Amino acid sequence: MGVFFELLGWVGSYCFLFSYYMLIQGKWASNQPIYHWYNIIGSVLFVANGAYYSAWAVLFINFVWGVIACFGLYKSVSTK
Repeated sequence: MGVFFELLGWVGSYCFLFSYYMLIQGKWASNQPIYHWYNIIGSVLFVANGAYYSAWAVLFINFVWGVIACFGLYKSVSTK
């Protein structure tokens, strides 16, 4: 079971890094839903990883990151 949650953490890392890379490369903008979706998925995966390993700081920061990304997604969808 530990391997599964370790994999979730790695996939979450990929989601965060990929979304930031795409933002910096100018291929995505911070007001595009895809950018926020990758951050939401990454945060959900890290929250699961943090809960499994009882890493409460990791869980907290990624939960808050996910909430912020949800707000960003809401703003990007509601302004269209």
